[in-house]
Order: sequence, then C-alpha cells, then structure tokens
Amino acid sequence: MPRRYTLSRCLQTVWIVGWSDFVLKYHGSVLGYLWSLIGPLVKFIVIYYVTRPFVDAAIPNYPLYLFLGLIIFEHFCNTTTGCVSMLLNKESIISKMSFPRILLILIIGWSNLIVYLTYLLVFVAFSILLGVIPTVQYLQIPLLLLQMTLVALGVGMLISAYSLKFRDTEHLWALILYVLFWLTPIFYQYRLDAPLSVSVRTIFADMSIAPFHAFFNFFIHVQPLSILINDSRRILLYPDSIGAPTATHTIVFTGMCMAVFLIGARVFQSRSRFFVEEY
Repeated sequence: MPRRYTLSRCLQTVWIVGWSDFVLKYHGSVLGYLWSLIGPLVKFIVIYYVTRPFVDAAIPNYPLYLFLGLIIFEHFCNTTTGCVSMLLNKESIISKMSFPRILLILIIGWSNLIVYLTYLLVFVAFSILLGVIPTVQYLQIPLLLLQMTLVALGVGMLISAYSLKFRDTEHLWALILYVLFWLTPIFYQYRLDAPLSVSVRTIFADMSIAPFHAFFNFFIHVQPLSILINDSRRILLYPDSIGAPTATHTIVFTGMCMAVFLIGARVFQSRSRFFVEEY
C-alpha cells in the first residue's frame, strides 16, 4: 500500500465515502430511504402469508423468526451483489486513480451495514410489540454484525475478483442467490438447538440412506449463512428456551468467517493488478 494511504486515512475514506453513497443512493426519490425498508417488508408479508399455515404452529415467534432470517439474507445479497457490480460501476475511478482497490469493497460493506442496522431496529421494535423483550444476550449483536460482514465481503471479493474477466459473473451470481435462498433456513424449520458439530454428525449418519438428499441437508445445516441465521435467532429470539451459542462454537465460527474474508481479500488483491487492462 502506498505510504500516503495510512490506516487512519483508509478508515476515514471508507467512513466518509460509504456514508455519502448511503445518503446519495435515494436522493431525489419520493420515498427516499423508505425504499430500502419496503422491499424486505413486502417479501416478509408475502412469504409469511404463504408459509404461515404450514410452519407457524411449529416455530415459536414465527413472524420474528422469518423476519430475522430474511433481513440477514437480504444483507448478504445486497453486499455480495454490490461487490460484483462495483468494478463496472467504478470504471472511471479505477482507471484513472491509483489507490488500494479493496477500499471500494469496504465502502460497500459499510454502506450496506448502515442499511442492515435500520432493519435490525425494525426487528427490535417488532420484537417488543410481540412481547419478546431484549435480554443481556443483545450484547453479542456487534459480534453477529462482524461475522455477517466478514462472510458477505469475503464471498463478494471472491466473485468480484473475476467479474471483469468473466462478464457473465453477475448473471450467474444472481442465479446462485436464487438457489441459495431455498437452501437457507429462512422460512422453514431449522434445528435451533443443534451446534455445528452435532449437525455434521447427524447429516453424515444419513448419508447411506439417501446420498443426494443428505448432501442438500448437510449443506443447509453447515453453510455459513445458515449458521449465522441460527446463531442470531438463538441470541435474539430464544436465549432462555434454547440458549445462546457456546463460546467454543462462537470462536470456531468467527474463525471460519475470518478465513472466508481473508481468502477473498487475498484473491481480490492478487487480481486487482489486472483490473485496468480487463476493462
């Protein structure tokens, strides 16, 4: 990194530009920032109306269960999609200026985190209205935000690193997100009390019965989004009845999230020297 881009200056740049992007995104629209809330709320209403007769009785506080899963997945989609389209949208800047390209990724992460914090405030308000009172476990929210951001940015960097070389990447990723939506326990029941190790043993025990079905079952239980959503529900919805994740589980999963981010950053930084010539 050039000397002029010190850590403090990089953080300042990410903070200012990310906030500016957030403010300017809805500039000139009639409803403004409310558009960022309307999308998830409409999805929530439609999915809840369709799925409620099948799962409402089986899942305690199902409206909150669904809404929490939905906003976490929405953040993942918005962040990764933003990373994929970022290189094309910022062509004029990347082609003319020399700076650490990873700053653009961090800016996307910060601006989308601001949006998610609004979703989270809506979730807390709904929780209180439905009688789910915040507990001391809410102190773990910053750690959840860190894990969520690390996973989204890590995956986003992995994909965006090749988005210029392979221009179909954006369309392919949209298709993958569609499939991933159904392979993430957003609106259907998940083993809320099962830590990662128990889930793995359970899935592998069924492999000999139906390998194809067991593979998808295994993926649903151990993919990072599923674990993140499950941990969030245990902390924010079921801290008394099921209990928050153990310290060992939290440390291992945070390490997994950090590994995803570091791998993505490594690939992105390695590929960044080719970006200008790939335009």
